[in-house]
This record gives sequence, C-alpha cells and structure tokens, in this order.
Amino acid sequence: SSNSLYLFSITLFNHLPFFFIHTLTMEVGLRLLPYIISSKSNSNILIKSAVKKPNQTIPMDFCFLKTCNLCNKHLSQDKDIYMYRGDHGFCSIECRNRQIVLDDMKELEICTKKMVKSYRQCCSEARRETSLILEDIRMQRLKSNV
Repeated sequence: SSNSLYLFSITLFNHLPFFFIHTLTMEVGLRLLPYIISSKSNSNILIKSAVKKPNQTIPMDFCFLKTCNLCNKHLSQDKDIYMYRGDHGFCSIECRNRQIVLDDMKELEICTKKMVKSYRQCCSEARRETSLILEDIRMQRLKSNV
C-alpha cells in the first residue's frame, strides 16, 4: 500500500533461502511477509501472499514502532526511524543517542557496584587474615613469656 515502509532481508532455513519483506503500516506496526524460494521452476521464486484477517484487533502492547522508545512521540512513516539494540525505535538521532548514553551510564553504574562489592569483600578477607596473624603473634608472645 502507499502508506507502507518496506524492509527486505534474507535467511536460510533447512538449506533453502527465504526472502522476507518487513512492512511497516500505520494500522498494525511491523508485519512480516515471507517470500519463499521454490526449486520447481527456473525462476526459483514462489511468492506466498499475505492473508489479512478482517476486523482483527491488535493490542497496543504488541504494536511495533508506534512511538519513540524515549520520548513517546508518534513515529511517522514519512520520517526516518532510528533503531537501537534491534527493536527499539526512536524519532530522532538525538533521542537514540540519549538512550545510548543512559544505557552506558546504567552499565557503568552496575560495573562500579560490582567493583566496590569485590573490593569490600577483598578488604574484609584481608582484615580477617590480618587479625588472625595478629592473634597468632599475641599467642606466641604469651607462650614465650610463660
């Protein structure tokens, strides 16, 4: 249709190539239409037509690429959609970059917490070891004084 955006991909399944056309429409979000290769004819392409069910309602939870993943602005078919981590769509490069920075900050925070925890465990073990050594020295002094 005239209000659709088409993305093409190819993959192998059981050693046969499958062509996929991903369509993005205003009504339902991203859809997948398989184009299957057949070994019967010289052209080797058989088109499997899409079946559209009438009066089918799709919950908003399952709609893909409807709104920006960061600012929740409506994503238009007439404008570019900036993708990140496979399935996160953004209305602008700025929103996408902000999300990348936020994710990097979360990752850095997690790594920092792990490092601090590891350091505390290491220090705690070292303190225990030091106290055991000091206790041994005290015991040896007591024995030598007796």
